[in-house]
Order: sequence, then C-alpha cells, then structure tokens
Amino acid sequence: MTTGPAELLAEALATRADEIARRVHAGIAADIPTYDRVPRAEVQASVVQIVHDVGGVIRAGAVPAPPLIVQAEESSRARAKQGVPIHDIMHAFRFSMGAVRDAVAALAEEVGLDAADTVDLLTLLWSYSDAYTANVVAVYRQSDIENALDQARRSQQFLLGLLDGTLEGAALTLAGTALLLDPDTPYRALRAQPASADPGPMLQELQRQVARHPGVAVVAAIGAHVVGVVPFRPEAVADQSLIALGPAVRLDRLDRSFRTAQAVLTASTTLGLDGVLALEDLSWRMAAAHAGELNGLLRERYLAPLDDQGEFGALVREAVAVYLAEDRSVPRAARALPVHPNTLRYRLRRFEELTGCSLDSTETIVEVSFALGISARTV
Repeated sequence: MTTGPAELLAEALATRADEIARRVHAGIAADIPTYDRVPRAEVQASVVQIVHDVGGVIRAGAVPAPPLIVQAEESSRARAKQGVPIHDIMHAFRFSMGAVRDAVAALAEEVGLDAADTVDLLTLLWSYSDAYTANVVAVYRQSDIENALDQARRSQQFLLGLLDGTLEGAALTLAGTALLLDPDTPYRALRAQPASADPGPMLQELQRQVARHPGVAVVAAIGAHVVGVVPFRPEAVADQSLIALGPAVRLDRLDRSFRTAQAVLTASTTLGLDGVLALEDLSWRMAAAHAGELNGLLRERYLAPLDDQGEFGALVREAVAVYLAEDRSVPRAARALPVHPNTLRYRLRRFEELTGCSLDSTETIVEVSFALGISARTV
C-alpha cells in the first residue's frame, strides 16, 4: 500500500463522517431501544470520532493498543452512566464499524487502491474493531464496579439521612427518586438486628428477598444493623434475629415510618422478642416496653409472689401464660404444656391464692397479660 492513496482515503473518509454518523444514528434508533436515553448529538459525535480514529489507523497502517483508544473509553463510560447494557454498546459499535467499512470499501477504488491493498486495509479495520471492543469491555467492567460503589454510597447516605432525621419532605422525595424509588409505591422502613455481630449474612438474605419481589428496594448494612426501605413485608431471616418494620407509607412520609420502626426495634429488644415485627404485631406490648413504673407495680402484684415459690412458682407462671395464650381454654392449654387438665386447674387456683386475684376478672386478665408480656429486663 502506498502512502498517497492511504492519505487520500483517510481524507475522503473524513469528509463523509457526518453523513455516516447520521446513517448510523438512524439504524441505532430503529434497532436498539436503550439508546433512546442517549441524546442524538452524543451518538453522532461518537460515530464521527470513530471515523477520525479509523482515518488515523489508515494513515499509520497500524492499530493502537486498546487503552490508547480514548473514544472507546469515553463513550463506554458515558453509556454505562446512562444505563445502556454492554451488549447494546457492542451492537451500536458494530453498526458504526459496518458503516465505516462500507465507506472505506467504496472509497478504496476511487483513490486507486488495488484489491490486495483493500483486503489488507479491511483486515486492519477488523483489528481496530477488536482493540476497540476490548477497551469497551475493560472500561465497562470498571464502570460497573464504580457505579455499584456509587449506588452503595448514595444508598447509605439516603438511609443515614432517614435514620438521623435530616432527610424529609421534598429532599426525601428527591433523594428517593434518584435511587429509583417510586413516589406512589407504599414502602416500609426496616431496622434489622442480626443475631450475630456480623450483619453480612442477614444483608445477603434480605437482598435475596428483594430480588424475588417486584419493585425497587434499598437495603444496606450500617454499623451492626441492617437498614432498608422495602415495598413488602420481609420473611424471618434467622433464629433470634429481629426485623422491625414501620408502616407502609408513600416515599415522602418514610421519615415517619423510620421513627416507628425504631420504636418497634427498641420495644422488641427490651421485651426480648425476635422475628419480623411491626407496630400491629406488638400492639399493647409497645406500651409495656416503656411503662417502667407500671411494669414494676404489675410485677410486684403478679410475678413476685410466684418468684417466692421457687420452682413451683415457675410452673404456676408457665401455666398462667399458656392458659392466657390459649384464650383461657383449659383443654388446649393442658395439651400445650402438657399436663393433666386437673393439674393445670390446680396451678391456676394456686396463682389466684398467691396473688389474691381472680382469673375470671377482665382487669386481672389484662394486667397479668401485661406483666407476662414484658421481660425481666424491663424492671
């Protein structure tokens, strides 16, 4: 290949750059839906740069190393940020190179290249395509990692803003929609306390649950806890792990849901509970967790007399708890313990004698339920 025809070909190709770019954009727009999010001017500018790069390859008779193809790096980073999948980026590049090769083949005869030199030149363009795509893959992988890290950082900032109460109103909606949360979808605040010091396994399990449900969720480990915003009620994760939920609310009210989730977490921890719990699950137990003076009064009235009886007092306490849990059905409670019904009746009678209260009294039932519903840690 002589220098003269190569230079002429590169110059002629440059004059057709805008025309090639318009034709490539039309093909991409018709065939690759994800490119709808990429401005037309950006697509055409990328194609024009590819044409100029090919001109440089034609003049030099050699292909630069993949990292030196700057346009591939800049374009693929931009498309990654715009959410274009890598296979669509490759597809768009094939459109571009197809149009460029067609133009080179048409111009080769005009500038006096013979058949052998034309084949050599087209082979060189294949090598350029390989180098370009190798750079795209490397850059896209790096961009994928960077985007994932950026997403994690923004998710943590969003959740921290909800936790410390600094994110509310319009700022809350703006930050949430930036993470693709839907302003009209009901979301629940999530405060999870793993059974172990490592929140990693709980986070992974919750992320698996998120993947199984439709819609967008944000879940992250913050300190020893897992915090999140989810559009569904999670399943229990592991024994003795606690997941506290706020009510399902619109995005702009998530700060309130987080306050409730924190209250549920505090009450559940105080009461020694685990599992998946919301305000509606705890009901009056939420009050028990914060009623210090009343807890002491009820403990003295109903539990302290049993403590004085040692092991037998523990059996009486268990009998009363199961009896109330079974809606005061002696047969069911006896089966649950398990003891003979007459043994259960005896223990219930002894409870009444020791406390001086009747289990037929509605007030007694409420107060005993309250006393049994709190952990010894509340006193």
